[in-house]
Amino acid sequence: MLRNHNMQIISRMAVRTLKSHKRRSLTLILAALLSAFMIFCVFTVGVTYFQMQRLQNIRMSGGEFDAIMYGVSDEQKKSCEENPNILRAGVSAMSGYVAETEFDGTPNVVFMWADEVWWNEIMTPARKWVKGRYPVEENEVMVTEYALEKCGFKGLKTGDEFTAVYGAGDVKQETTFRISGIWDGYGDKSVFFVSEKFYRQTGFEPADVASGRICVQFRQRLITQRMQEEFIEAMNLRKQQRLFFTVDSAFSVQILLGIAGLVLVTSLCAYLLIYNIMYLTVAGNIRYYGLLQTIGMTGRQLRYLVRRQMLLIGGIGILGGIVLGSGVSFLVVPSVVKALGIRMGKGGDIQVTFHPMILVLTVLFTGITVFAAGRKPGKMAVVCSPMEALGYRPCESQGVRAVKQSLLEKLFGRGGTEPKRRRGSFRRAGSNDRIWRMAKESIAKDKKKAGIVMLSLAAGMSVFLCMVTLLVSQGAREYNPNFRDFDLMMKNDTITKEKQEERVQIFDGKVMEKLKEIEGIREIDPLVYTEIAVPWEADFADQWMRKFYEMWMTIPYEEDLQEYKDFPENFGSSLVGIGKEDFEALNELAGQTVDEEDFLRGKTCLLYRNSLDLENDDVKGKRVTCTEYGNRENALTFEIAGLIDGNDYTALLGYPPTIIVSRQVVEEFVEEPLIFKIGLRYEEDKKNEGIWRRMVQTGGYQPSKAHEDTEASILAVMDDSPYRRDYSYGSKIEMMNEVKKAQGNMMEVGIGVALILAFIGVMNYVNTFIGNIQNKRVEIAILESIGMTGRQVRKMLLLEGLLYALGAWVVTAVGGTAVTYGIYQSVNYMGADFMVPLLPVLGMMAVSAAVCVSVPAAAYRSIEKGGIVEYIVMPC
Repeated sequence: MLRNHNMQIISRMAVRTLKSHKRRSLTLILAALLSAFMIFCVFTVGVTYFQMQRLQNIRMSGGEFDAIMYGVSDEQKKSCEENPNILRAGVSAMSGYVAETEFDGTPNVVFMWADEVWWNEIMTPARKWVKGRYPVEENEVMVTEYALEKCGFKGLKTGDEFTAVYGAGDVKQETTFRISGIWDGYGDKSVFFVSEKFYRQTGFEPADVASGRICVQFRQRLITQRMQEEFIEAMNLRKQQRLFFTVDSAFSVQILLGIAGLVLVTSLCAYLLIYNIMYLTVAGNIRYYGLLQTIGMTGRQLRYLVRRQMLLIGGIGILGGIVLGSGVSFLVVPSVVKALGIRMGKGGDIQVTFHPMILVLTVLFTGITVFAAGRKPGKMAVVCSPMEALGYRPCESQGVRAVKQSLLEKLFGRGGTEPKRRRGSFRRAGSNDRIWRMAKESIAKDKKKAGIVMLSLAAGMSVFLCMVTLLVSQGAREYNPNFRDFDLMMKNDTITKEKQEERVQIFDGKVMEKLKEIEGIREIDPLVYTEIAVPWEADFADQWMRKFYEMWMTIPYEEDLQEYKDFPENFGSSLVGIGKEDFEALNELAGQTVDEEDFLRGKTCLLYRNSLDLENDDVKGKRVTCTEYGNRENALTFEIAGLIDGNDYTALLGYPPTIIVSRQVVEEFVEEPLIFKIGLRYEEDKKNEGIWRRMVQTGGYQPSKAHEDTEASILAVMDDSPYRRDYSYGSKIEMMNEVKKAQGNMMEVGIGVALILAFIGVMNYVNTFIGNIQNKRVEIAILESIGMTGRQVRKMLLLEGLLYALGAWVVTAVGGTAVTYGIYQSVNYMGADFMVPLLPVLGMMAVSAAVCVSVPAAAYRSIEKGGIVEYIVMPC
């Protein structure tokens, strides 16, 4: 065969072929466009997320570092400086606090010293501006306007002086400071930076856990879990030391895996659609390709024709996808990045980040997808010789007689002959079972193609399932305002004051009476406490104090042992009283069985573990004695029933343990215990608040107008009291409003992602089913010729569509739910129960079932207009 040099003609033929089949070509281009669009947006989200995550960490931490360790020895500092994986390491140290000024008795401002690396390198990216210089002389300080205002010195400038009471432990002295500089930026601004001279004379040391800290920045941008573990091991931490990483590397890896997963799923769906359409196109035009070969077109030229079509489809689709992705990214990416946990606060909006590699990767992945999808159909067109092409049928190459015999065996079993029957009996005798069997056999005939279609449909549904579950549960997973999930939790902030006389009963009888009068409050649960001393004894008290000093103190226990024996009041703690419901919740959380009757009548108690190296078996059954603070004659002794870890029931943390008992016991022990916390629960809505509502909800917890009015009334009572500045609160309503605000239009974005994948899957299903219908026209004609009605044929096709939907549901239920559960647990910071929202899932199933049923009905109507003869003589 002589080869004709007609590449230009073939190029024109490729363009003309695409134009002549506009619907098919548009579908192929749309598949490539959506693939490029999805890949472009996913990569843009990834790049923007990591860029904004870095900026967020700088602003929240007050500097650019990856890890912070509390307490640092000279050896540990040297190890960090010599570590080749560490870019820089800076040291700072707490140097006391502002105890009071003439304008404010509790300013909450601390003194801190920073070395050159910390101040000049680590903190620089977090600062907006600096006026002046870092302190050199002993009385100089570097301040912020915010800290000056808290101390009552608003308006002071560089060079001005102020007088404040400096505090460090039990030492307090009035000191005059001169402002050497002022700065503003991000991070903790309640700080006065001091000189090294001032720090050295305070007595603090960097090795002290309560004072020194070292910040480390690694050379790698992504810190793996293994790198974290190796660094922790290299630091050889003491028992008191703590090391924290500012970047959640595990979550960053999950983001990378999620990006890779979405790219692969998108590419797979687009590949399946393009491959399916090209396969059907080549199979339908195989005689045309055979004729082209008879007039001199070589296999290489024929392959070039198919590749040219793929190049045009891929080029137009990639260009359109990138243009569309660039425009949509400015609207979609900020919402997605915020939903992934990035909060810029007052620092500005999320800035969309583009990178040249995004374009390269988009073209690369989409191009590979289009090329791979068209490779096998193109090869099929080449390997089919002209003679084979003339006799080619996409359906099974068997004659009408063979097809009829096969169908008779399906309908009536082995033997191949139609039994004698009365008129009309064929339509009644077990026809439903036969139709079900024929629908299943139709799918089983080409298991690979059926599996591809089901997988394509399941991809979109799985993404939808994951997005809806994560968004609905975001509040429960990431935020937990209090232990028992109260609607409102109010705290008495005066209990943090040092002097006992400054701690006041802000939730007094008058406030409590007003709260009880508010309609809409179902439960008021006060937690009370009183200050106590725990006398020394050789068994439990000595054991506890030794463990406490090992964990939290820098001096040996023996130095304070004699003082503790003689003056236990110098080592105060608290006796906390809780109600029956609190005990039941604690008992369940502790994973142990504590006798309720013994606890409520004051025989047993629970202790807050405070991170000490103690187990239940170490203390259970031992006895602990406490005395009223300042009154050794008033004493109680309890049997220890167990340890708890949650700090929701702690008031004042001292050296001895926090003892938790029944509220009635505390009220009988002292005349008026202080209420340090109140939990309030509102009346339920008329709608059911149980598990059913949580399952069917589509937008998470939705506060009612009645709940908002109730909360406003409660806060109004507190604002009218003389202690309106001495309480704080946590509100579930405000929390969920913040969650909703943070989500923005993330629900719409998630549904949009799912719809794109679902659209590709549906298009794949449509093309597959239409191709199957066309290939089965002879079979359908023979079925009708032997008595099968159009209604039964339609029913068979509808059942076949339902089986496709059922298969996609199974894949989603198994694979999609497993992936969703894994992602859910990886971001389930509060241990919330995994629950799939029922209504969105049911809606997804209904839509998928409607699509899978409507396509066969429409396809059958298109060929039903012709008769049996037209079915048989029509070429495949």
